[in-house]
Amino acid sequence: MPIRQRYRQKSKYKEALQTVKLGFQVIDKEIYDLPMDKKIPENPKYKHVRSTIDTGASVTKYIEKMEELKRNYNFRKDEIFKRMKVSTFVQLLVQIADLDTVNEDVSKAGDTDLQFDRPDTADQEVANIQKNGAGDSAREASEGETSRSRLEQVVNGLGEIDLETPKPSNKSLPMMGNLCPYLLLDVRERDAYDECHIITAQSYPTAMLARSVNYETKEMLAFKNQQGKIIVLYDDDERLCHRAATTLVQRGYDNLFMLSGGLKVAYKMFPEGLITGTVPQAVLDEVAQPPKSAKSKAQSTARVPATQDSFTPELIDKLCGYLDTSVTDRSTGSRLSTSASSKSGRASSISSASSISTLGRKPFK
Repeated sequence: MPIRQRYRQKSKYKEALQTVKLGFQVIDKEIYDLPMDKKIPENPKYKHVRSTIDTGASVTKYIEKMEELKRNYNFRKDEIFKRMKVSTFVQLLVQIADLDTVNEDVSKAGDTDLQFDRPDTADQEVANIQKNGAGDSAREASEGETSRSRLEQVVNGLGEIDLETPKPSNKSLPMMGNLCPYLLLDVRERDAYDECHIITAQSYPTAMLARSVNYETKEMLAFKNQQGKIIVLYDDDERLCHRAATTLVQRGYDNLFMLSGGLKVAYKMFPEGLITGTVPQAVLDEVAQPPKSAKSKAQSTARVPATQDSFTPELIDKLCGYLDTSVTDRSTGSRLSTSASSKSGRASSISSASSISTLGRKPFK
């Protein structure tokens, strides 16, 4: 057989073999590439939406948690200071506000007992009524005014439940005044502090630490190593605060804490009630939740002056709402069992505090 003919036969055989291979690949692709196996393209509009079904612990959740820790926190091996979570600091604020409310209620109750002291026996009360006829008529007049006001309230659609329900007060809480157990210091520059800061924080730029003398404020000296008092430092994202906390600990501050995550994590966990002023754009970009509408986008970019210098009952109630969602751990177990255990664990404290708390908030441990 000629060489050319053999070569032609081999080339035809190779072409036939390649055709058979391609046919098998097409068949395999049609069999195994099912429609359900195709990857659904991800829509960036709904990228932040998470599943509401808690399937328990998994490697994916653990990896996401570790990535979040690396993204939000800057842990180092040579840290000589203590850390405090934002949720722990907010729990401290809630406890102080509840204590202020209880002290105010006790003082009011004491004043009413002194002002409206009634006699021990009915005979003494009858004798007082006979002596003071004018007081009796004044009492009847006041009762008449009360009945007329009740009638007007019923006409206007107000009932006894609406009248007995305590209205939230917007007045500032004293936060224990001079007995406040914490001192919050903002170590950023003064301009950044004036634009946005955590409520009740004081400005203490890191440039103060460059001084050899007079680098401490009178508040820092009052809180330094005092029993039952702590000093908390924070910044935007732990870049400045790490060096400031290390320097102060080296200079003898043993009761010093750094707020983990800084302003970024604080705004992420408590977007309302904790921060006053306009949040920096860098923090807003890292929090990364797309606005739902053009109205919410306009509100996020609007500048708000940092004029709130103290907490109010309304702000504390907002913090309590966000605290309920941040304290619960959804990494393991089901959400139903976790919420049930948290409710049962706080049942005794809630029942004991319900008689003295007028705001109806749940105490936190």
